[in-house]
Amino acid sequence: MTIQQQFEKHFSEANLKRIFSEHIVYSGATGIDNLNQYAFRQQLDEQVSILSRKMLAGTYQFTKYKLKLVSKGREKAPREISIPTVRDRIALRAMCDFLTQIYADVVTFNLPQKIIKKVKQDITSDTYTGCIKLDVTNFYPSIKHKELRSRLGRKIRDDKIKDVLFSAITSPTVSFSKSTDQLSGRGVPQGLAISNILAAIYLINIDKRFEAYPNIKYYRYVDDVMIFCDFNNAQAIAKDVRAQFSNIGLKMYDPIKRPDKSTIARLGKRFDYLGYQFVGDLISARTGTIEKLKASLVSIFTSYKHSKQKSEQFLLWRLNLRITGCIYDNKSKGWLFFFSEINDEALLHTLDHYVKKLVKRFNVTITPKKFVRAFKELSFRKYETSYIPNFDEYDLAKKKTVLADYFKVNISKLSDDEIEFEFNKRINKQVKDLLVDVRNFAY
Repeated sequence: MTIQQQFEKHFSEANLKRIFSEHIVYSGATGIDNLNQYAFRQQLDEQVSILSRKMLAGTYQFTKYKLKLVSKGREKAPREISIPTVRDRIALRAMCDFLTQIYADVVTFNLPQKIIKKVKQDITSDTYTGCIKLDVTNFYPSIKHKELRSRLGRKIRDDKIKDVLFSAITSPTVSFSKSTDQLSGRGVPQGLAISNILAAIYLINIDKRFEAYPNIKYYRYVDDVMIFCDFNNAQAIAKDVRAQFSNIGLKMYDPIKRPDKSTIARLGKRFDYLGYQFVGDLISARTGTIEKLKASLVSIFTSYKHSKQKSEQFLLWRLNLRITGCIYDNKSKGWLFFFSEINDEALLHTLDHYVKKLVKRFNVTITPKKFVRAFKELSFRKYETSYIPNFDEYDLAKKKTVLADYFKVNISKLSDDEIEFEFNKRINKQVKDLLVDVRNFAY
């Protein structure tokens, strides 16, 4: 199948409708036009027809994105997230699927846990004595459009396809739309379905170079680079890496000026990577990620305290979900799943004790699940356990129970399709709350 044929397949009306029903329909997010998915559904046939026709003609223009600021912590500039309209979200998901398919031979996305698993093997192999960690500063906003277009051109010859793609990344991100808003001349908006695949395509040559580099092990997750090597060669290798990134307009933090972001050290000293902390043989979660989890646990109790119903049943359900995580949409979700490669059992006991203190502090009579047990179930009985909910396996009766018991939905007049919709809408929201715990590290 040619590139053009693949593009036509992904932007067929049937596929665009599938994307809406599978990926968009349960989301409450609205773009700059404030059109939600309920209103969009009433116009689905018309909107999809316009989208398909204009995409295939190469004339589709993306709407401006709505700006959302996400805190990165005290004294740090917030991350700017771009929120597309519903129609643009469909287009971006189709574009992501298209790019993922045509670049499948050269671009692969590994989950952080899988990378950490390999890192653990490297640490214990006695092959390497040095460790280099380099972080790109201001990664997405620094991507050069001319450089990116050149890389895309090696696979995609059709200018019409590249034009609609660049319409997506040049559309401005704004709080309020004004006639004076300018197209973006550099960078890729963060938070779009295509953001990560475009970043990976941008770095293809660098990844190839260092993956083939002799006597080192190279890892890159978005803008975080980790290299294991002979310590005697570490400075020279780090200099080469920084030079290669600089050649395409990307600046890396200086290990001397910003040791919190970039480091060159002997293996065995403490280092952090992808939210994990490595100290000798101990592999744990970084302090900041633990504090974020604790804050999210407190927020669940605080939400209960200020709610009108004060349902301990719903409090327990939310708390258990935050502790164990879940499986939903064929994906593992939650803090423990992300940190499944730790070996710090003491941390898990500390978290259980913290939850116990919160139960006492908020004076509730509930018995939450345990981090310690959930971790063991995840490690040894992931596919058999009932301790960690698998919402994909819930039948209609179970879905009705969840809606009625925990969300207090009157299900008596709802059809089976409406039950499915209401269940998925609510679980989708709870799962998004789970992802907040590891937001900085999840693709």
